[in-house]
Amino acid sequence: MTKVIVRRPSPLQRRVLIVLAALDAKRPGPVATRDIERVLERGGNVPVYGPNLRASCRRMEAAGWLHTLRAPNLQLAVELTDAGRELAAPLLAAEQERELAERRATEIRVLPLVPIRPVDTGDSRAGDRPVRLDNIWYMACRGDYVIRADGTTCLQLWNTAGQVTRPEGDAVQVAVWLQACHDAGIEVRLQINESHAPEEGCISGTAQVDQTEAWFRQLDSELQKLGITGLTETDR
Repeated sequence: MTKVIVRRPSPLQRRVLIVLAALDAKRPGPVATRDIERVLERGGNVPVYGPNLRASCRRMEAAGWLHTLRAPNLQLAVELTDAGRELAAPLLAAEQERELAERRATEIRVLPLVPIRPVDTGDSRAGDRPVRLDNIWYMACRGDYVIRADGTTCLQLWNTAGQVTRPEGDAVQVAVWLQACHDAGIEVRLQINESHAPEEGCISGTAQVDQTEAWFRQLDSELQKLGITGLTETDR
């Protein structure tokens, strides 16, 4: 029985196929190997030499992945065959996902926690406002950036009827959504874990927390470490 050998592209050939697939998606047609060489030099850490690139293209032509031809200026040019496009498409998709993951891992987003004051309508409560998140429209009066205890994140959208919607996303995506809410004039805030009522977890603004006792205990503990004792209730 004849053993079928499936050839896989080398690292250089993978890079060439990715470049050709990206260019083919924008403008189908032959691409000069000199142009491919320049693109690879700009985007890679591994040096690319013209003779190696052209030899690699000839091997890909033998494998049925490329057509080679001479451009009018006699430069060598190549284009993908149907088999080459089929092979290159998943390589391009994987590379785009990798680049996106790299960007998102280092992207910095400052959360807009200072709200835009809505237009005064005589009502102390802000009404629902429309906001578009990833081509979906929502009506909301508040958006919460939620960080769960397990590290996952979501956006918590409340409307004036007390109904909640929770679009799921990673930290950067939720930050983008929160910015959209802020720009739409919707109140925004940051919280730990999901809430099941609009004001759950909030400390009432009228009930001020007296920190005197806690502060005194902390001071007494630090003084005792220094060998100073004798603070009494009358000293408080």
